[in-house]
Amino acid sequence: MLLLTGYAGAAPEDTDLPPGMEVLHKPFAFDQLTARVRALTEGMDVKASA
Repeated sequence: MLLLTGYAGAAPEDTDLPPGMEVLHKPFAFDQLTARVRALTEGMDVKASA
């Protein structure tokens, strides 16, 4: 799960989150967002519903 901050002053740090959760602090560039999403989804077993 990727959390996006709305206000950096109140954002949790990555070390405060359970495993599998990350924070992307604003402001960020679109390429940073896509890189984080790609990194989180690589290796996931995504099955198409039948």
